[in-house]
Amino acid sequence: MSPFKWINNISNNEKYRKAWFAFVCLIFITLIVIPSIYVVFRMFAEWGPVSGVFNDSEMMSIISGAIWNSFSIAGIVTVIDILVGIPMAWILVRKQFKGKRYLDTLMDMPLAFPTAVLGISIVMFWGAPEGIDIPGTGLVMSPYLMMILLHIIFTYPYMVRSLSAILEQIEPNYETAAMTLSASRFTAVRTITLPLFRAGLVTGTILCFARSLSETGGTFIALDMMGVESSFFTGPSFIAFMKTAEGQLEYGLEDAMGPMILISVLMIVLALVLLVVVKALIMRFKIPVKRVWPQFGRKISRGAIPKLKDGFSIAFLAVIVLLPTFYIFMYLTQPIADIDYAALLGATGISFLIAGIAVIFNIVFGIPIALYIARKRNTKFGKLLDSLVNVPLIIPTTALGFSLALFWGSIYAGGSLSLIMVILGHISFTFPLVVRNIVGAVEEVDASYEEVAMTLGAKPFQAFSKVLMPIIKSSIIAGAILAFTRSLGETGATIAISDTVNTVPVYILNLINNDNYTEAAFCSIILIAICFVFMFAVRIVINRGGRRA
Repeated sequence: MSPFKWINNISNNEKYRKAWFAFVCLIFITLIVIPSIYVVFRMFAEWGPVSGVFNDSEMMSIISGAIWNSFSIAGIVTVIDILVGIPMAWILVRKQFKGKRYLDTLMDMPLAFPTAVLGISIVMFWGAPEGIDIPGTGLVMSPYLMMILLHIIFTYPYMVRSLSAILEQIEPNYETAAMTLSASRFTAVRTITLPLFRAGLVTGTILCFARSLSETGGTFIALDMMGVESSFFTGPSFIAFMKTAEGQLEYGLEDAMGPMILISVLMIVLALVLLVVVKALIMRFKIPVKRVWPQFGRKISRGAIPKLKDGFSIAFLAVIVLLPTFYIFMYLTQPIADIDYAALLGATGISFLIAGIAVIFNIVFGIPIALYIARKRNTKFGKLLDSLVNVPLIIPTTALGFSLALFWGSIYAGGSLSLIMVILGHISFTFPLVVRNIVGAVEEVDASYEEVAMTLGAKPFQAFSKVLMPIIKSSIIAGAILAFTRSLGETGATIAISDTVNTVPVYILNLINNDNYTEAAFCSIILIAICFVFMFAVRIVINRGGRRA
């Protein structure tokens, strides 16, 4: 009996289905949730150093400033991503033009860059550390503005991918039917398509806000290049700075455990509360669809305005996202020293192994949880799972790695176990990327489709694989690509968990620390080329499979 037939048979038994879901939840809570928030429990064990921080007014001022910077930057970046992400998602899904396939693949490239390399590239592109001084304006690039530009690059692909995955499921015939009844394209999109966007908008908002909030490696490197790493902090960069000997010496702390634990706990609690509030507001927000403005709709649906909108979206992608991302390749104009290709290929293999295992785990265990959240969101357990999935997203990756190392301390003994710990760490922060995309897609699919299939004799697994799976396939693939590239480019969590596992980002970061920028740029090109070919091949296979279907 084939595995699919076996799964199909046992799926018809409710007892087995419940046992499988219970096992999935146990794995999710044991391997992902508890290790991720272990730092909260550690706070009580380390209450002495933590309580001492409250009596240090200077340290509390630094911590509150770092938290404000983190949340305000994440909020600004998320709003920008929404405003420019919707038009770009529309272009990628609804428009047909030459080179669309290449543009679609380039959209994911910033995610594949090691975060430390992106930090260097962005600072180089925007003229820091000297700063941009535009004659007659007095404008100089501040660390705050630099962080906004840097975090846009990290988060923009998440918003576009989340919206694109939902838009692909929305039938364009609805808009066509509205326009045949004299509605302008603006009116058709506003009254029909945008209300169906809500799930994708929630997913994109959560992913972008959480990604910005947890960004560590690129932020710390960029601030270091600007010479403000000890005076301007975000929450994650403060944690990274306090883990260094320089940071502990700067503030006279022999043990930085207290401030690190306190800021991690504060960010976790505040982020969870804020995300719940924002999510509730978005779900309750209603686009005014009952009123129409025919003349206004026709004016902005024709002529130069749609072209300007598309042109601005492309220009934003090129100037704000892609050019700063690839600017580090300018170092290739300088002589390249000898590169240890064996070490580079070994690090690449380890990176792909970690990312591949993480993606497979996330799909296998993420789909059942996503289905439960989407179909039973109003139940108490559904709401609990929905909140728990967000936890690894909002924890700074350095704090996440630190928490994992503490949790698995009893078996953290180096060697092969170090690799296992790194894999578990990458699973933790990539798992929500897959689940969130699938949840948003399933929420847009009427559950009656599967119910009808089962009334016609289909077993639960058949109803899922033959009915629901083809509909949400694009969202599963989008989540898998986001998770794969996120794992491939992660630096902070890997170093925090183990200093013996040499992934490509760690290898490149070591080159940067030794001022080998040219070699780091060259290695980045090799990594990006491999990722581009890999993701381009995946999209070709997907498109061919879709045409056959």
